[in-house]
Parts: sequence; structure tokens; C-alpha cells
Amino acid sequence: MKILDKIIQLIMIVSTIVLSITTFYQVIMRFILKLPVPWGQDVIRLSFIWLCLTGGSYCLKTGDHLNIDLIFSFISEKKQKILYILINLVLMIFFIFLIVYGVQFTLTGTTQKAPYTNWPMYIYYTAIPFNAIYLIMYNIQNIFKLLKDLKEEDNK
Repeated sequence: MKILDKIIQLIMIVSTIVLSITTFYQVIMRFILKLPVPWGQDVIRLSFIWLCLTGGSYCLKTGDHLNIDLIFSFISEKKQKILYILINLVLMIFFIFLIVYGVQFTLTGTTQKAPYTNWPMYIYYTAIPFNAIYLIMYNIQNIFKLLKDLKEEDNK
């Protein structure tokens, strides 16, 4: 699992660097030198898509997603864990949906090209099923941790 975490982190780092440098370069070229760089839009879009989706996967692993915990403040810790398990099971259904339809969507990208770089669009679309796999792995990890915590609580 550590290697998979490193892959996600590497994708986020590379995407951030490419996004920042390309955006900076494009702003300088467009507004200072008055020479727009058309391919910059494709590179920025690709970097942003991969950064957002891998960031979402990583946040699920670390528990950094925004949540509204109003309901949780009114129920016991054991019921909170049960509710978290139910939430994770519902999320699992959505992540499976993302894989199934993400693969279908990615296949449509084999016949499409990015407007300026002429890169195949499946490079962009692959981010959906790729990150859905990570989301499922991290979700399963979270469910098992919650089940383990519930079992330990029952043994006390």
C-alpha cells in the first residue's frame, strides 16, 4: 500500500509543478509579451484534472475531506462508527459506478484529440477510473479500520 500511496503523491506533485509552471508561463506570454501559448490550455487542463482527482483519492485516505458532522455530535461513538461504515458502503457503490462508466468514457477518448496538443483525450479521461480504483482501495481500508475499532469497543 505504501508504494501505491507514493504513486498518488508523485502524480499530485508532478501535476502541481506542471500546472504552476505552465500557468505562469502562459500568463507571462499572454499578458506581458502578447504572445499567447495555445497548447498551455491543454496542459493546464490535463494537470488540473489529474491533480483534483488524485487529491480527492488522497484526501479519502487521510480523512481530510470536508464533512458536516452535526448528526455525529448527537449520537454515541459506536453509532458514529456504524454510520461511517454505512456512508462508506454508499460511497463504494458510487466508486464502482465511476469505474464502470469511467472506463466507457475513457474508451470514447480513443477517437478524440485535445484541440492544441493533439494528444488523445483518453489521457485526460483515464483519471476517472484510475482514481476510482484508489478510492475503492482507501474506502475498503477505512471500512476495515472502523470494523476493527467496533470489535475492540465491543471487547471492552
